Amino acid sequence: MRRGMVGSITAPQERILRWLGGFSPTMEKAWDVTRHLSLPGISEALGVVRSALNAPLNGLETDGLIFKRKAHVIGGGSRRRHVYHLTEQGRAVLESLGDAKKPKKSSRGKSYGSLPVLGAVHGRQHLAAEVIENIKGQHCMILSGLPGIGKTTVGGLVSEQLLDSGTNVRWAQVDEFTDLHALCEQWGFGGPLPKNNQALAEYAALKCKGDVLVIDDAHLIPERHIASIRTFCQHLDQDQVAHMLLIGREPLSFPKVLPRIAVPSLEVKDAALLLGETMAEPERLHIAESLGGHPLAILLHEDGSPLPEAGADVQSYVENVVLSTLDNSTRNGLDHIVMVPMPIEARKAFDSEVVGTLDEYAFLRWTANLEKMEIQHLVRNVRRSALDEDTKRQLHRSAVEHWKGLAETDEEKVILLYHRIASMDEGIDTQLDAEMERLLESHSGAFSVLLEQAIKVSSMPSHLHYLAGKVAIERCEVDHVRRHIESVEDPAEHRYLSLGLAMLEGRIQDAEEIIETGLSSTNQKDANRMALAAASRRLDDCVFGESDAELSKQVKHYLSKVKIPENDPEERSVTLVALSMIQHALALREGDFVKASRLRESLAGIGGLTQPLLQGMTAKALLLEADTDQALNASIEHLEQAIEQQNSTVRANALRLSLVEHTLERNSLKASEVFAKIEEPQSTSGSATLHRLHARWWTCKAKLQPNMRRIALREAITQHRAAGCPRAAKTLELQLHSLL
Repeated sequence: MRRGMVGSITAPQERILRWLGGFSPTMEKAWDVTRHLSLPGISEALGVVRSALNAPLNGLETDGLIFKRKAHVIGGGSRRRHVYHLTEQGRAVLESLGDAKKPKKSSRGKSYGSLPVLGAVHGRQHLAAEVIENIKGQHCMILSGLPGIGKTTVGGLVSEQLLDSGTNVRWAQVDEFTDLHALCEQWGFGGPLPKNNQALAEYAALKCKGDVLVIDDAHLIPERHIASIRTFCQHLDQDQVAHMLLIGREPLSFPKVLPRIAVPSLEVKDAALLLGETMAEPERLHIAESLGGHPLAILLHEDGSPLPEAGADVQSYVENVVLSTLDNSTRNGLDHIVMVPMPIEARKAFDSEVVGTLDEYAFLRWTANLEKMEIQHLVRNVRRSALDEDTKRQLHRSAVEHWKGLAETDEEKVILLYHRIASMDEGIDTQLDAEMERLLESHSGAFSVLLEQAIKVSSMPSHLHYLAGKVAIERCEVDHVRRHIESVEDPAEHRYLSLGLAMLEGRIQDAEEIIETGLSSTNQKDANRMALAAASRRLDDCVFGESDAELSKQVKHYLSKVKIPENDPEERSVTLVALSMIQHALALREGDFVKASRLRESLAGIGGLTQPLLQGMTAKALLLEADTDQALNASIEHLEQAIEQQNSTVRANALRLSLVEHTLERNSLKASEVFAKIEEPQSTSGSATLHRLHARWWTCKAKLQPNMRRIALREAITQHRAAGCPRAAKTLELQLHSLL
């Protein structure tokens, strides 16, 4: 115990002073204040129950070292709450106590993702050391345990000690929609991520050699994505390039052979420390023993609340004691948050007024940056299991009405769709159709899970299986396409998925037969579109610089099926433009530059094409025609001017890729310079055109970056298949096999 400027400063009071002293005096008059200055925030930082702070806080306030006021807690709901600050006298006392901070180690490793913010941790040092020893020895291991037992805390402590030893730690948090790409993004892997899972595993191995990768709440990984994540973990485990720690409660869908360490309850003497030092030690030990040393149960305990009967489990204690004290309004607000599938902003909760109360009860679990919150999983599990199906459905219906007016971000659109499906909302097929294009681009992993949920509750799921199959084609997931195609009843939808599956699997003859069936459609408009799409796809179904004897013949065959509409001027113009552009590309491929020039003149006369597009077509023709170094340099200059004029990023990048492809062999420095200016592919493509563009990008990357060659070739193969270009994929497969 130290002697301060006012009376005697106890150890708990000193810890409070040091914590509050870490925040700027400008907070003292701010309207918005961080949660760290509220009672729940101080409680978490010091690692004790809220009630244990009452006496030391009151003593500090009486001595004039701190003051209390009401303010709006950032992200903590609409109701103002009590926050605490040091007075000038308090800062003077803190200064007299000296600096207790540990010197920072210069060799500390780097952290990626949102590692948990740890307060004081009691009784877990020995367990953390055991986990670290196992991680280093086994490469991949599981940390399991009951809800609320402290798995994340132990994982956080392990991570901090690894970081202190100079090891990099990459942390990822799972929710009910997380897929492999979402994990990799949280782990901080830069650059475009390959869709091909084997390429992604190789890419991860390249990026995180010697690092520790953590997956928290691994039991929440959705069934839709568990196979790909499990395979990824097995790749890293077999290659022994990185170490993995999987944190979750059993049962976990990972191999039984993986070593496991179960997080036990705290020893009673350590658990008693959570109750602070103001209560008599025998009473603290009695409470800790009655609650089985379960840390969250102790943190949820209120002074004067009955303790569980001997042998009672934690879940029944939470249900019968902790939750029984809530009034109807608070319980109702709790139930609405319980049904939300992922952390949300407090201001967007069904009843934001109740957030502060739930936080003070220690019912809330906050993201590392304090932007979002959810109900503690132990409390959430107990409450969900206590609600009957009708009540749950009514809560979901209320949530639909609530989120209809609030859902702004794509993530919030996912939440709204989740509630629509769970409430068995009418017209869910239409809703999923309407949101598909948008969410497929940004949240394809979540959207695929939503489709699985909708299929389970639908009485007529055929169209949902079709949507799920389309998503699987976009994500290049052959097994999932196969699974869904069996349940698609509509012939046109079945044909679409069959063609996509044949392309993904490289079954060229089967794909051609499906296309021919479509070309015989009695609807000429549909037949035209299929013929033009097939011709365009066939033009791209080759690798730059490779000969293809059948290409011209097959493209002309598809174009022969096109019939120019006579009675629809708009459709006629669209068809003529598309036909002429394909004929132009074919003329360039055949080296017939005179014909290509005539076609460009014809296109200019038809209209419907912008000047930048025609300029780009001309520049590409000049590049292909150049047969001397002087002509090549002039054509490059012309092409660069055309690139600057493009009003479409996709077209500009396509022209840049053409320039890279043509200069790779003759001027690799120029090729690298141009390649660096091309926007990197996003995690999803969204169209066959973009898939083809991305396939070309990865092919160029394979040639320009030798250390990425195998990874880039694998991904280029996958992108070609997704684009419907199995011949190009086969050509690149031969190149890949020569490297293995």
